[in-house]
Amino acid sequence: MTTLQYAISDTAGRVLGFADEDRIPVLPDGQVAHVMVERVPSFPEPPLPTSTLHVANNELYWVETAPLDQAKDLAIARTYADVDAVYEAAIGKREPEYAAAEEAARFYLAALVKPVPVSDYITGHARSNPTGKQQTNEWAARQIVERADAFKWAKLQMRNVRFDRQAEMRAATTPEQLAAAAAAWADFITWLRSTLGL
Repeated sequence: MTTLQYAISDTAGRVLGFADEDRIPVLPDGQVAHVMVERVPSFPEPPLPTSTLHVANNELYWVETAPLDQAKDLAIARTYADVDAVYEAAIGKREPEYAAAEEAARFYLAALVKPVPVSDYITGHARSNPTGKQQTNEWAARQIVERADAFKWAKLQMRNVRFDRQAEMRAATTPEQLAAAAAAWADFITWLRSTLGL
């Protein structure tokens, strides 16, 4: 059974919010309630930062409100913000710490004769890690290197895909072409974050 929901809009059809079907909203002047046939759990992600959500005939649709050149600039700026957000979620401000841990782990794993001096970066990870159990120094060093390699791969992917999508954004001659490039970028970022476990 389909759950109905009200889309609250202004008189121009721009969506301002949503309300459950069983709670007919009391609306101020200049706002209209449209019954939707499909529940919308939250505002959907716009195809472009400048797109606004509208409703008519019980259907949602996006309207691009900015001139194309401005929309391009904002879409390209969003790619940088998305990359920065991945960096923040993955390593925050701890890049020097992670670089030192990686260097120590690679030195430890490359040593042909064991035992070698073991860095506190390794022993600390062996002692306190996501498994919740004490692990070997070998395990910890390999985990540190695997994480470092995964993020290096992700950085290169973000750079290359960002360049490709930005080129498509700059070359777009219609809002639809720009929206398609922005959607491809958003899908990539969603996939990358999932791959990195962010």
